[in-house]
Amino acid sequence: MPEPNPILTFLADLTPWVAIGIAVLAIMAACKKGLAKPAISPNAPVTKPGKWAWIAVAVLWVVVMLNYFDRQLLAVLNKSMTEGAGCIEMTQAQFGIVTSAFLIVYAALSPVGGYLADRFSRSFIIMCSLVVWSIVTWMTGKSESYEELVFWRAMMGVSEAFYIPAALALITDYHRGSTRSLATGLHMSGIYAGQVMAGDPCQMGWRLTFEVFGFIGVAYGLIVLFFLRDPKAEEAPATAAAEEAAAAPAAPQFTLGQMLKSIFTGRGMYLLLLMISFAGFANWFLLGWYPRLLQDMFEISEADAGPAATQWINIAKYISVLACAVIADRWYLRNKNARAYVPGIAFCVAGPCVLLAMMFGAQVGLVAVLALVSMQGVAQGAMDATLMPVLRNTIDERFAATGYGLLNLTSVGAGALVSWLGGMLKDAGTPLSSVLSLAGILMMLCGIILFLLPKKEKA
Repeated sequence: MPEPNPILTFLADLTPWVAIGIAVLAIMAACKKGLAKPAISPNAPVTKPGKWAWIAVAVLWVVVMLNYFDRQLLAVLNKSMTEGAGCIEMTQAQFGIVTSAFLIVYAALSPVGGYLADRFSRSFIIMCSLVVWSIVTWMTGKSESYEELVFWRAMMGVSEAFYIPAALALITDYHRGSTRSLATGLHMSGIYAGQVMAGDPCQMGWRLTFEVFGFIGVAYGLIVLFFLRDPKAEEAPATAAAEEAAAAPAAPQFTLGQMLKSIFTGRGMYLLLLMISFAGFANWFLLGWYPRLLQDMFEISEADAGPAATQWINIAKYISVLACAVIADRWYLRNKNARAYVPGIAFCVAGPCVLLAMMFGAQVGLVAVLALVSMQGVAQGAMDATLMPVLRNTIDERFAATGYGLLNLTSVGAGALVSWLGGMLKDAGTPLSSVLSLAGILMMLCGIILFLLPKKEKA
């Protein structure tokens, strides 16, 4: 285990005190500006987004990058956390529970985080999430027992459940016209950047690594505090509509029951929930079992199969989340349904590609299989760039964060089921190619569902 750097150790030890200071400043700012979410009409004329709209994207890109850096870091540091000096003794099954504790809390509280973001200042919710994230990351490094580690990773689920619905809702509050998908895609690209950066963490021991990034998170809170704010009414225009609709009450005037009733009026939200569950199943099937399939199909080592299975899909996701965002925004100028059609087309192409790879993989070879399955990354990236814009085109925009929280709950819940289902099918002797063929079928169904969403009048 490397000797701890005294400067980094000193900075890390400042984390709780800096967090308290940032929290006090955030509360003072919130009291001055008000905690209520600005009452923005969902039906004001479209205007070009101003500088604060793009500042919001840049500021939040770093926050989401840190969120996903932390998630991946836990997996990367598995060995040092469970073996050797300074470790916490646990089995790999217990280590899996550490991850599960995060996912369960994250999924369960996503709708709650969305609901609060629809009622109160979204920038304040994000600020609170970052402070909690920083403290929890710092406390992960301070954990001395397995029980403590499980508790703090569960608390990380609280932080991240409150972040993503509020962040995407805030970005799309600012970007209401032809930049909505691009702004969302740029923000979501931070997810992939965080996962890549965590792949080669600093060699300073797992405890100090978490402690230092806890300090980085809370220090970045100053940037968030001074450069992130909720849009004013004139900065958050939407599609033109009847004048009486512009006077519609803001989300904070609605109860939770009224919000849910509005969200589930019509078939749109039901279709999106079905689509996101299918996409979650397909994505987690591939994440969990694709490396093992490559080992079995091509007789390659575990060390070679892991990078081969993830590298090309992640590259495809990163390119797609930006490229499909631009395509969706440009097409949107001519067709208001374009943001659903772009991921719909991507899923309809990706599904057959995965099926072909599973059916004829041994005949076509490793390179062809990697290329075909990487189309799943294209579809996933397209969906990441357009899901919040599609949601806001489907339900009442005032309840976008709550709606996204429900989608998050469904997606993560599907992922949790996949680990159990995939293992059960494998134990029953079902070939992995057959299991992953199901992922291809589900992707095609995702594409079909996106084309069945309620249509908007063409531009």
